Amino acid sequence: MMTFVLVSAEGERNIKANGWSIHGRYVIAGSWSNGENDVVEIKFKMSFDTASLPPIFFDGHLDTERDTLTGVWEHSTELDNSTGKVEFRRIPPRYLAVYPSIKVLSENKPRALWRFAIASVQNDIRRKHWSWSYFSQRRDDRENVIPLLVRSRYFGPLLSDQEKQALCAVLQRLTPADACLYQSKANYIRANTCVHR
Repeated sequence: MMTFVLVSAEGERNIKANGWSIHGRYVIAGSWSNGENDVVEIKFKMSFDTASLPPIFFDGHLDTERDTLTGVWEHSTELDNSTGKVEFRRIPPRYLAVYPSIKVLSENKPRALWRFAIASVQNDIRRKHWSWSYFSQRRDDRENVIPLLVRSRYFGPLLSDQEKQALCAVLQRLTPADACLYQSKANYIRANTCVHR
């Protein structure tokens, strides 16, 4: 999950944003135009603070009915045959953490949205009542994700397929604030660990 707010930049149709995600802080620079049927088309480049991550290029459109920004993204400007579908939504992070993927939505939309509604209400109840299950899940996510992040990005044994799936599942649940915290803890571990090459 990532968070950013697109705003106008210098120039007539330019946009910009600053954001953060599990990959760290990033800057967005791009432009918008009117396409067919007055659909707002948006293109931008997402550049990360860390040199190890290449920039991401996005090409998509604003869907005013669903209040989403939908399109494709890749690490190259060749987006014509891209399979990297992405959707940005205006939903508070606590709801987006339980929102179904595009694949799940396309398979059975009514069932996926019903499960989303139930999960959102359950999540709100757990948060508002300071339930133990809410805090224990956050603790378990933190204890699982930080070592897996260190191993997947910096050093240690390669992740097994099961560990990769577990990491993806936890990353999908994280809010951007938690993701930044966990990434900073992984960076701290990397900076304070001796590595022999």
